[in-house]
Amino acid sequence: MRPIPTAFAVLLIAAGGLGASSYLYGWPTPLAAILPGAAAEAGADEAREEPPTPVVLAEATLADIALTLEAVGDAVARESVTVTARVSGRVQEIAFTDGQDVNEGDILVRLDPADAEDQVRVAEAAADEARQAFGRAARLAEDGTGPRAVANDLQRQAEAAEAQVASARERLDDYNIRAPFAGRLGLRNISLGALIQPGGEVALLDAVDPIEIRFTVPERYLGQVRMGAPVEAASVAFPDERFRGEVTAIASRVDPALRTVTIEASVPNADEKLLPGMLMNVTLEVGQREDAVTVPPLAVQIEGADHFVFAEDDGKAERVAVRVGQRDPDRLEIVEGLEAGRRVVIEGFQDLTSGQAIEVKDAQEGETPPARDGPRPGEAQAAAPAARG
Repeated sequence: MRPIPTAFAVLLIAAGGLGASSYLYGWPTPLAAILPGAAAEAGADEAREEPPTPVVLAEATLADIALTLEAVGDAVARESVTVTARVSGRVQEIAFTDGQDVNEGDILVRLDPADAEDQVRVAEAAADEARQAFGRAARLAEDGTGPRAVANDLQRQAEAAEAQVASARERLDDYNIRAPFAGRLGLRNISLGALIQPGGEVALLDAVDPIEIRFTVPERYLGQVRMGAPVEAASVAFPDERFRGEVTAIASRVDPALRTVTIEASVPNADEKLLPGMLMNVTLEVGQREDAVTVPPLAVQIEGADHFVFAEDDGKAERVAVRVGQRDPDRLEIVEGLEAGRRVVIEGFQDLTSGQAIEVKDAQEGETPPARDGPRPGEAQAAAPAARG
């Protein structure tokens, strides 16, 4: 028999002692505590037994995608005026309520017309007397018993008196303050019985259907903006709604200080949700790119300033860096890094790493992925206009 090395004999004695202790006291004794290298072999066995990660895949496809500019603008009334009094008088009747919709010509306020009515009666009496005097002089002139010059002079006086009547009646109508156009009134600035002076403010009146949205774009994009181009606007007041219209005007000058040009778009506003002065996030369509590589927006992940996707490669996940472009509600353009036809992970990428085995499951079997907080890939900041493409 060959002699046992001293070191190996000591190891066997220690292992036997540890085993005996475990037997006597019930301590668990893993193999890794007895023999060197056992822990590494156990870890390798566990890694080999890790199951593939279940994921949902979607294919990168070719699609036509709209090219857009994004900007911040203001809602502006199509027509806007402060309704004022043209004459002085005491408020006799207020015929509107705050925020009321009115038609052109509707009476808003009636002032006490007593003085104006007296002036109309005086003017009508003077005109009647002038007409009678002219009639007598005209008959005498026709008979040859009166001078023609007198008749002509009385005719001019009668015409002047008629003009005075028309002026008095017009002044009387000024005691009825009317809406100059159809629109929506603001808050009233007068009270019943108050004495109002010429120029005294009654209320604001805005025509808000359609409403105008004014925004600016950098000078370098002016050549891409066209009349009638589709516009989509959003407001924080209605986060789930989009208001669509079209470009109706382009400013005739570029701001020499900011190097921007003002664009005006008209947006239908029949329900009057949008009010003048509201801040609007505007998306202006300036063209279309054909056969762009697109993926569902959920496929693109963000890490700092970088974007990437997990693409399927022979049953494993491969992390692929991409550069994103335009975005619409359903698709996100991939400008660089991914070709059409490759399948990318859209669900199940939590804790997924490159090279990890994956198992494809149907989208119907998986839960709907939660909405991502923060800025979305390919979405421009709202603070300043931006272009893509």
